[in-house]
Amino acid sequence: MKQVLNPGDTIAIISPSISLKKRNTINIDGAINYLHKLGFKTLIMPSTYEGTSLKPDSDIKKSNDIMAAYANSEVKALFAAHGGASSLRLHEYLDFSVIKNNPKPIIGFSDTSSLQLAVYSQTQQPYISGFLCEYDFREGNISPLVNSSLQNVLKGIPFRAQSGETIHKGCAEGILIGGNLSVLSDLSGSRFYPSLKDKILLLEDECEKPYKIGLMLTQLKYNPEFKYLKGIIFGRFSECEDENTTHGNIDDIIDDFARQTNLPMIKNFNYGHFKERFVIPCGVSYRLNTENCVLEQIS
Repeated sequence: MKQVLNPGDTIAIISPSISLKKRNTINIDGAINYLHKLGFKTLIMPSTYEGTSLKPDSDIKKSNDIMAAYANSEVKALFAAHGGASSLRLHEYLDFSVIKNNPKPIIGFSDTSSLQLAVYSQTQQPYISGFLCEYDFREGNISPLVNSSLQNVLKGIPFRAQSGETIHKGCAEGILIGGNLSVLSDLSGSRFYPSLKDKILLLEDECEKPYKIGLMLTQLKYNPEFKYLKGIIFGRFSECEDENTTHGNIDDIIDDFARQTNLPMIKNFNYGHFKERFVIPCGVSYRLNTENCVLEQIS
């Protein structure tokens, strides 16, 4: 991936999701100040602060703002304001031909994965997963790891990290895609589900019970293109434990899934709903060595 942004570039702040915490307002001032200090200009799209509520025309407003950002030649990237849910609702209103002809990355994670994966499925445009404006400044300051890895990605420095635990030893090369497991599962059966052929899949989740994680992984295994996957990286799963479950914990669920395939695979990679995480370019080629748990970008 080449350099994403240069000092002086304009970025659009969009709000494709709705806050699960049902806050009446969101505070992205910390992120805006941070982005300005990095040398970027910000364009706050009109629906950005309306993204925490559902109204009859909310989906249209959000989609129109996304399309306006793509059509604006001054805008070089789109940053999601916050996560939550419901960006899935926007896809039918997007003009993917315009998006394809005006390539620019979407930066976000969590529910933003739905928008990122939909755009990738229709245009093969790379995206950046692991940073959210509101989420990363919720406690005041961005974490050192998010800060350094985001800046490296924006400068076009190839991603390389050693993290996680080996499940199945092996090496894999392919295009890295993924994000939030629940969101990927939500796309199943739609034209917005990305092809799994020759892909390395990156997965994380939060606030889902272990048995639901297990069911979503089973659904993934039943995908006709699952046999063409090159490897799987499980990130970290936040608030997904259930003391009353008879299905085991998240490690039990992942280990059970792993027994059903020989794909190169690691778990507990530092990516997910935790303050410290990697920001990762997706939609580009990587090499994964699961024996030493190294993920290395190669294009």
